[in-house]
Amino acid sequence: MTDDNKIVFRNGEHHAEPLVVEEGSRNRHVVLEAGAILSMTAFVLATEGTAQLSLEADLAGEGAEFHFNALFVASGEGASAGRAEIDVRVNHLVPGCTSRQLVKGIAADEATGLFSGMVHVSRDAQRTDAAQRNQNLQLSDSAHIFTRPQLEIYADDVKCSHGATVGRLDEEAIYYMRQRGVSEKEARRMQMQGFAGEIIERCESESARISIGEKISALIDRL
Repeated sequence: MTDDNKIVFRNGEHHAEPLVVEEGSRNRHVVLEAGAILSMTAFVLATEGTAQLSLEADLAGEGAEFHFNALFVASGEGASAGRAEIDVRVNHLVPGCTSRQLVKGIAADEATGLFSGMVHVSRDAQRTDAAQRNQNLQLSDSAHIFTRPQLEIYADDVKCSHGATVGRLDEEAIYYMRQRGVSEKEARRMQMQGFAGEIIERCESESARISIGEKISALIDRL
C-alpha cells in the first residue's frame, strides 16, 4: 500500500469507523500509536462482480487496541455472480497490544466469499493478546466460501487464538419455527438476520447502524 492509504491514530485516541464496500476494491492501512483504540466495522456486499476490502493494521505503540468486525454477503448467478473478499493483516510490533477480529460471511446462489486473515506477532511483541474468528453460512451447493485464518508468532509470552467455520442454516430450527406458524422463507430470513445482526450491532454510530441494517435486511430478503 502507498502512504496515501495510511492513517495514523495518535496516542490515546479512540476512533470508531463504519465502512461499506459494494463494488471495486478498497485499501486501508492504519497505524496505532501508544494507547490508541480503533474499532472498525466493515461490510463487503457483492451482488454482481467483485467487492474487496484489503486492510493492514500496525499496532506500533504499547497499549494499542484494534477491534475489527466485518460481514460479507455475496449473491448472484452465472458469469456476473458476486465475489466478496476480505483480506486483513494485523501486525503486533510492540509489547502489550490487543487485537480482536470477528468476520462473518454469507454466500448464496453461485457466488463466492473469501476471508484471508493474518495475525503477525513480532519477536519484540511480548504480552500480545490476539483473537481471530471467522464464521460463514453457505446457502447453496453452488456457492463457495474460502477461509484462511493464520497466525505467525515469533514472541513467547502471548495469548493468541484463531478459528473458522463454514456451515448451513439450522434446518432443525427452521422446522421448529414452521411448526409454530412461521413460513420457511421467514424462518430462513430470521436466521440470516440474526447471524448478520451481531456485526451490525457492533457499529458504534447509531445512524450507521440503522442505515446499514436496512441495507443488509433488504439484501437478505432477496437471498
